Formats: sequence, C-alpha cells, structure tokens
Amino acid sequence: MRRMFRLDLAAGLALSVAALINAAGFVAPPPAMADSGPAALTDPVGDVINRDTNAKMQSGTTDIVAATVDSGAQGIVLTFKTQAMGDPTTDPNWASPNTFVSWQVDSNGDGKVDDLIRYSADRATPGGIVSDLTHWSGPGVPAKHCDATGTFDAATGYSLTVAPACMGNPASISYRVQLTYDTSPASPKPPLAFDVLPDQGLAGPVPIFIPTAPAVAPPAGGAPAPAAGATPPTAAAGATPAPKPGAKPPAKPATKSSAPAPVRSPASATPSPAKPAPAVPATGADPALAATGASNTRWLAALGGAFLLLGGLGVMTPADRRRRTA
Repeated sequence: MRRMFRLDLAAGLALSVAALINAAGFVAPPPAMADSGPAALTDPVGDVINRDTNAKMQSGTTDIVAATVDSGAQGIVLTFKTQAMGDPTTDPNWASPNTFVSWQVDSNGDGKVDDLIRYSADRATPGGIVSDLTHWSGPGVPAKHCDATGTFDAATGYSLTVAPACMGNPASISYRVQLTYDTSPASPKPPLAFDVLPDQGLAGPVPIFIPTAPAVAPPAGGAPAPAAGATPPTAAAGATPAPKPGAKPPAKPATKSSAPAPVRSPASATPSPAKPAPAVPATGADPALAATGASNTRWLAALGGAFLLLGGLGVMTPADRRRRTA
C-alpha cells in the first residue's frame, strides 16, 4: 500500500508540475523585441602600437575609445571616436596616403569578412572625405563596389553611412574598425600608429533594422494610378459628363490605429470606394501574436493547466482516504 501511495504521489507531482509549466508558458508576457538603437563598444586608452614593429606608442589621435553601429531609414551607420580626434578635412597627417580607416564586416554570419569599407581624406579635393565599400557575396562572384558617405564631427566622431543593399541587405552584421595614422608625413619611413576595436575577432552580431514604407493601395475601380507629378486630366469643353454609377452603401471608416510599426515587406490592401484602409499585415506576420498566440488559445491552455493541476492533486490523495470519502 505504501509503495502504491508513493507511485500515486509521484504521478500527482508530475501532473502538477506539467500544469504549472503549461500555464506559465501561456500567461507569461512575451519577450521584449530587440532594440534598434546603436550597439556600442568601448576600448581602453593607451593600446596604440607601431604598425611595423608592434611596439607600444603614444598617439591620442589614433587611440580608438568607442564605436557604434546604428541602422534606420538613413541606412547602416558606422561611427567611432578617438581619444584626441583629428579632423580629416584639416589635419595634415590625414592628408598622408598612409592615414586611413577600414571597417571589416561579416554580413552573412559565416564568421568571415564579406565587406571592406575604407574612409580617408579626399586628397584630390582637399577639405573633403572619400569612402567606398567592396562586397564579396560568394566564391566565384565578382566583387561589388559601392560609394559610401563619410563625415566627421568633433562631438560624434568619424561616421560612415552605407546602403544596406550594398551589403546584401543583412539582418545583422559583425564588425571591427581599425585606424592607421601617419605620425610624421614628412619622414621617408614614418612611424605608423595603429589601433583596432575590438582587439580580437569581430564584434556582434548587431541586428540591422531598415524600415520600409507600406504599399500604396491602388485607386478604386481598377483605374491605373497617375504617374508622379502628372496633372489630372480636365474635361474637354462641351463634353457631357459621364453618368454617376449606381449608389453604393457607404463603406465603414477604417479603424484608426496607433503609429504603424515598420514592416520588412509591403503588405497588400483591398481597395474600396472610400479612402484606402491602412495596409494589413498578412496572417502570422505580427511578431506579438507569433510570440504570445491568440487570446483564446492562451485562455484554453490556462484552463487545461488548471484541470491538470486538479488531476494531479487528486492522484496524490491516498487510496484509503478516497475510499472513506466515497
């Protein structure tokens, strides 16, 4: 009898634990979505080396102290700061061909560099900054070259903006940034200061979020949309206006929603005689529903967990007590 009671107790405990896990899985709030803000890195001061000898050297204009990756409607933005920033548009050391920045980026998650981005002073036109990107999409595929936009600001640092399409529209990137700085441009063999962040490997992956505009619904009645900038046609003089179509019941106004969240792919919308309603994502596209499930499903699951819990408590009740109760 004692062995049977122990078996009943073990079965009851198992059912109770399963019920609690089942209920918790559906009642718990959904996980937070990843933030699309800049992903920041920091680097200790005083780790600059001589690129040729690997000996440590002092160069505040070379010493990288922070770097960020951001993304949005403007594209992918890579930024870094040094301990004592030199302006590439005016600093004579930046005018040397030995002074330049390079970002190495893994844009497909294989741990290898797929993109090389260079940033330097414009030596053909002093006072400017030039930058470009080279992307390798795979073995045997010719490299793709794109221009990038490089800027400098004493407060925000050295910044470079690239179009996501130039990197193959990545969902995330891993990267490192390195700076080579000519400390004595007039010397025949100048000491080249060098720093890199991170010191080993690549940082990341950093999620990339590029919002896309929702699809524009076609006009009612299947008429082609007017071309951008086109002037609507006017009726010819003396022409008889076309008869109005039969009256239709007014369409229900579209429910106003809060500020629409960016979507990765345009959603279709059904045209109606009234103003086109906002685009509705396809079934299963809502990340909140994907994470939490429909409310009906959640309540049914919680109810099932409650029944499991009651069943477990009943199994744990000793057999002799059940007989007396009966």
